Amino acid sequence: MLANIRFEEFLRDIEPNQRVIRSASEAHYSIRNHLRAHPDFSKRLNRDFLAGSYSRHTAIRPSSVGGDQFRPDVDVYVELAYGFSADPRDILKKLRRVLQDDYNVERMNRRSVRIRMPLIDVDVVPLIHSGHGFKIPDRRDEEWWQTDPLFHNEWSAAMNAEFQGRFKPLVKLIKWWRRVNFGSRRPKGFALEILTAEHAPFDEYHYGEAFAQFLASVAKAYGGRPYQRPKLADPAVRGADILSKVSRADWNDFMDLVTKHARTAREAQENDDEGLAMQLWRQVLGPRLRW
Repeated sequence: MLANIRFEEFLRDIEPNQRVIRSASEAHYSIRNHLRAHPDFSKRLNRDFLAGSYSRHTAIRPSSVGGDQFRPDVDVYVELAYGFSADPRDILKKLRRVLQDDYNVERMNRRSVRIRMPLIDVDVVPLIHSGHGFKIPDRRDEEWWQTDPLFHNEWSAAMNAEFQGRFKPLVKLIKWWRRVNFGSRRPKGFALEILTAEHAPFDEYHYGEAFAQFLASVAKAYGGRPYQRPKLADPAVRGADILSKVSRADWNDFMDLVTKHARTAREAQENDDEGLAMQLWRQVLGPRLRW
């Protein structure tokens, strides 16, 4: 078994560095202040807030994997004073025009406007308050869909308390594993946090053992070809499936990876030679894990 201190060192290594954290902070405050000061847009702006992995403290450092660059992604949400009859496409177009005044708008996504900054990307997401949470625009479906990023923040903090402070580090470990082995494919982000909450042991202090048990639990719950993609409940929205955007092909490949690495992680945990255990764990977590 590899000593737990190796995983603790690894977790410190995959944290976003202070330069990236400072850039993320400066970027989201700049954008929010810009929207608040805009002579027209500010009239429709009820409030703005930060959410996503940076707000939940589950973000990992930027990296390059297989030719793909993974830049930090900060989510800024803006609650607007519109009714649900408003056209989602029009709202996103208006937001893009306002942001183009001062920022390098890379593209308009399905539900947000992406700004490219020197070190980070920022997704600016419009919302309408819905009584129980918010609704988010979908320009492809031309609909408003229920969500609640503020509740996601609260839920993640509650999980971290239940795991005695080990939930968020474990999520980062799992996110890094997915990135180095699975690139930009789904599942990712908040879906991994929910999988962690459902399948990782909350009382295991050794991160390697907790990770090995997580993989084994996922493999047991969803394994055995042909795989059936499960429905994973969104803790903020009754009836919503957090895996709905994951294709059958991506889920099959993800489960193949889970099944393979569950065996490797268990072998590493049961190996008495730390050098051999390190080699096995590097097959799972990549070359940044080191002595």
